[in-house]
Amino acid sequence: MQTILIIDNENERASWLKASLELSGFTVLPPLRWQDVNENRLREAKVDVILVDTNAPERDTLEHISLMSGALEKPVVVLGGKNDPAHIQSAIRAGVSAYITHHVAREDLSGIIQVASARFAEFKRLRDELRHARQELVERKSIEQAKGILMTEQRINEAEAHARMRKLAMNKGKRMAEIAEAIILTHELENPGNKK
Repeated sequence: MQTILIIDNENERASWLKASLELSGFTVLPPLRWQDVNENRLREAKVDVILVDTNAPERDTLEHISLMSGALEKPVVVLGGKNDPAHIQSAIRAGVSAYITHHVAREDLSGIIQVASARFAEFKRLRDELRHARQELVERKSIEQAKGILMTEQRINEAEAHARMRKLAMNKGKRMAEIAEAIILTHELENPGNKK
């Protein structure tokens, strides 16, 4: 079962949430108050889901939520959020996986956490795919640039340049993109005023 961290300045509500979640079979760490929240503490917590109360005085709550969701890669559930479209949009942009404005019954908590976890996992998958696609595009451009350098400097055609790069990559146990970067860097060092 998942491990939950509650961040809430209101002791009574935090205690109720902790007891309710434990009755539903979750492992719940001792709740934190907002003034005790920092990146190191959150990283050490080793939790699956973070439940937060957004009515925290004198705290940039959304900044902390963004840290929890992005840097820590954890789903964040906001309970007791303001029923205000602008605030909800800001929370979603900060990385909130579930935003609940109304009172939550104990029996609803498990479903909310499951949905938030599933939404976060899907968002993370899509973000990772996008990051991978962007990286592939950058690498493809580097490979094309490196081939162009070889074609010009060694007076060979594109197929031969590609074959030489592939052979070098296999012999060195490197990826084609790494070989391309080495070719580009060498070319730039040898031709400092003629960067491509």
